[in-house]
This record gives sequence, C-alpha cells and structure tokens, in this order.
Amino acid sequence: MSLNRERIPTRSLWAGKKGDLVLCLPRVLRRELMPNVTIEGPVDLRQIVIRRPEMFLRDQDGIKRVSEYYINTDCSKLLLEALVIEPGKKQQFFFQVCKKTDGAIIRLEPISEAEKTPGVKRLMGQVAFAIRSLFPGSRYGKTNISDFLPDNDGATSSSRGGKKLRAVA
Repeated sequence: MSLNRERIPTRSLWAGKKGDLVLCLPRVLRRELMPNVTIEGPVDLRQIVIRRPEMFLRDQDGIKRVSEYYINTDCSKLLLEALVIEPGKKQQFFFQVCKKTDGAIIRLEPISEAEKTPGVKRLMGQVAFAIRSLFPGSRYGKTNISDFLPDNDGATSSSRGGKKLRAVA
C-alpha cells in the first residue's frame, strides 16, 4: 500500500475502538515535512528584535519578507511575521525562533499552517542567514532546507544522516 500525502488530512487523527490500533499518521507526516534550521552557538533573541536584520528578498519568483517581530516576556521565543508572494499564491504566516541552551531553532509556527513552497523555504533560509550573521560565534546545525540557505557551509542535513554539506559555486 503506497501513501498518497494529498489524500491524508492534516487536522484529523483516526482512532479505533478500545484495543484497536490508533493511527496517528498525519501528525507524523507533518513533523517529517516541517522545514527547520538549527543555529548553534550564542544567540540572543533580544538582539534580533533590537537590531532588526534585513529579511527581504525580491527575485523572479516573487517577493518574500519579514515585517514584524514579536518576543515573549522571558525572551525565549520570537515570532516573525512573514509574507511570501509567488506566482498565483500569497501567504502570510509566522516563523518561530525558539531559544535553546546551545543556540536557537527556526521553524514555521505550527498553527499558521503555511504551505511549504520553495519561496517559504527560501525566506526561512534568509532568516537563518540573517540571525547567524548577527552572532559571529554561531553556525548552522541540523536542517532539512540546506539547499535554501544562502551560505550553507557547514550545515548538517537532518535527512542525510548527519553529513556535512558545502556550498558549491
């Protein structure tokens, strides 16, 4: 039996009667496909809000930008309001930047449910690049969008068994 991902709903879970197998496949598929970038090293989310690095791209595929920054009271989470306009599609959504003990992780905010188009991944790569550029001792960690990072030297792909990837000119 092959899986057709277009036919699997993203919001429902199936459960059988008591004792039956519970199938939670849609959540598993969403996690597997969720783009993310880990930045290792010193990252201060307050500095991102204060310095507001440029996160704007205009190319033949459309416009991609981050317009607003929202940080929680303990400065452990940052929401970036994003807009991606591609041919035939306009999406507004949020990136979530979560502070970790050894860096930060950038991912799509799960509630916004943006379609994971190349433009969305390219803007996420630009966001990761801008954040990494603010903190000289930081570097890319695991990611599943290494092809969309402007400077992916040293990025580790989480889908390729931890091999180092290098930018090719």
